[in-house]
Amino acid sequence: MIDLDQPAQYRTPPDGTPAGFWRRFRTMRALILAVAVSLLAGGILGGVVTYLRWYQPLAASVEKADQADRSAVAVLLFAEPGLRTATGQRRARIEAQVVVVNAGPEPVDVRAVRVDQPGVTVRSPEKERQVAPGTAVPVDVVVEWTCGVDRPAALAASVSVETADEQVRDVTPVALNGAPWTESCR
Repeated sequence: MIDLDQPAQYRTPPDGTPAGFWRRFRTMRALILAVAVSLLAGGILGGVVTYLRWYQPLAASVEKADQADRSAVAVLLFAEPGLRTATGQRRARIEAQVVVVNAGPEPVDVRAVRVDQPGVTVRSPEKERQVAPGTAVPVDVVVEWTCGVDRPAALAASVSVETADEQVRDVTPVALNGAPWTESCR
């Protein structure tokens, strides 16, 4: 029978701890466990969101930049003096060489060197020449110069190359100093 006029009497266990203590202790353990699980879930969810929003696009842009760097082609040209083989009244034909330097990060196959400007044409035979990064290869060229025309100091050359991924590209304009050839026109 329950007497509602009397305050509730709690039994104390034999070890002397009150019964409400265990109930509160179990409730507190559950609360701590819930807080710990919530923090862990928040950390995992935050990590996933951070990866998807910032890291993944950043990694993709770095990969694109690396791919662009690998596919970059940079060449330098240097004219070497040549042998004057034929002349007309106002025309000189010079067999010379152009040194092609690969300034890019990947090896390239140089196929041809060409210049088409008023008064001067430069042609090389169409053949592949493997040029490793940071190295130079001489390319035989035939220069035809009209002697009466103003001789430009710098020529705008076009270099046809094949990259490591088998793409043929024309690198243009590439500066070429024609001073060694202008001496042959005098």
